This record gives sequence, structure tokens and C-alpha cells, in this order.
Amino acid sequence: MESELRSLPVGRSGRLNAVGLTNATGNHALLVRHEEESRALITGEPVRGERERLVVVPLDGDVELRVDGDALAIWLAQGSVGRAGGSRVPGWANAIGFVLVVLVLVFLLVGAVTVFSWLFSALGWA
Repeated sequence: MESELRSLPVGRSGRLNAVGLTNATGNHALLVRHEEESRALITGEPVRGERERLVVVPLDGDVELRVDGDALAIWLAQGSVGRAGGSRVPGWANAIGFVLVVLVLVFLLVGAVTVFSWLFSALGWA
């Protein structure tokens, strides 16, 4: 995804901005944002005849519009609008997470053995 145009203010307050986008396959769209939060995606899809269908996809619950929810998935599937490569988790963070999960499992095992030993001794089965 690349931003082609500078942001264009939208609305009465001017706090909404529209930015032109192009995905990997050359499809164009307009992303409406409120500061750093994406609010709506406006794009077109081909239909029979000369015209294109205008598709407006709300990206949060505060957009007053009812549209085809699959349009965003279709547009995203044609070309990524995210950052290439994504964010990487450092190895030390993975190691700490793994140790914490193992520690929780050990506490669960010790707790289960303790509870069942108390239960069996209370019932006279031990």
C-alpha cells in the first residue's frame, strides 16, 4: 500500500482526513481517518456495464452506513494494506512467555494434586 495523495480534510471540524491509497494490484481506495484511527474505506468494484459500484466499508462502530461487509476482505485479499513484514517479536520475549506458560502449568499440576489428595483423604480413599 502506498499513499499517493496528501490528506484531504473531511467534515465540518476538519479532524477527519481522507488519504488516497493503492494496493499491490493497482486498485485505488480512499481511507477516511480520524487522527490515527481508520474510520472508513471507500473503493470501487467492477460490475456489468460502464460504471463501477462504489463500496464504502465502515471500519468502526461509529460510522453510520450499511454496506457489504465482505468488500473489505475482498479488497484486502487483492493486495495487502498492512506493512510488509509485520512486527517481529524478539527472542527474549518469546523465551519469557514460554517460561511463564510452563510455570502456570506447573502450578496447575501442583494445585490439582493437592486438591485431589485432600479430597481422597476426606473421602477415606487414601
